[in-house]
Amino acid sequence: MKKMKQAIVWLACMGLLISMAGCNLAGLKLQENADYHPYVLDPHINKTTWQYIKDRSYNFSGKDTIFKLMLQAIEYSGIDTNLYIKTNCTFVLLHNDAVFRTTVVNKVPTITADCYWGKYLINGKPGTKWSDYPKDQVKNYLLYLIVQGAYSFNNLTPTNVVGTTLQPLNYDPLNPTSIMTLRVNNDQNFTMRLNDFSNSVAYVSVRTSNILPINGAIQVIDRVLFYQTK
Repeated sequence: MKKMKQAIVWLACMGLLISMAGCNLAGLKLQENADYHPYVLDPHINKTTWQYIKDRSYNFSGKDTIFKLMLQAIEYSGIDTNLYIKTNCTFVLLHNDAVFRTTVVNKVPTITADCYWGKYLINGKPGTKWSDYPKDQVKNYLLYLIVQGAYSFNNLTPTNVVGTTLQPLNYDPLNPTSIMTLRVNNDQNFTMRLNDFSNSVAYVSVRTSNILPINGAIQVIDRVLFYQTK
């Protein structure tokens, strides 16, 4: 029995040597040890939020216009653009999908209810452009997307932070104190969530988080964000 075990071990060693030789014969090199140098992307963009919005709205190649519809909202509403260079703020930016997004229903493209134009109806129908809405409504929604205090992965935890937005108090009857909650989800993806609180009607997971301009923090969303309890 002992000799049989020794034979098995000897055959296994020979098989390993043969396979290693086979790699060399086939022209393949054995993997060599190498030092691993981890690299973390720098979240700093070295520009203001306002410049970042413009840079990713106008692009003659047409490949990077993800904030095009948000910039249209800013221009239409007449909001003071100096607010986007205001320091120590969190800026929630609207990806185009958060404004206008479609799905196919019965082979017909249909605006979804989880984008701005699909949620806020005009005479029972989705909007198709910002001018379908009162300027004051659009302006106050944009003000809601600016939170006082720069919140990012540097200072958020799974416990909600209640942020005060620039939306005027009592403008929204469903959110008279004009607050927004921010937290990171305690899972492997560490997703940032907005308005994810007990009895919330809906929360939004941040699409691109922790972008750091020179005047605060940026969180990009691709679904309409609102505050409402059940």
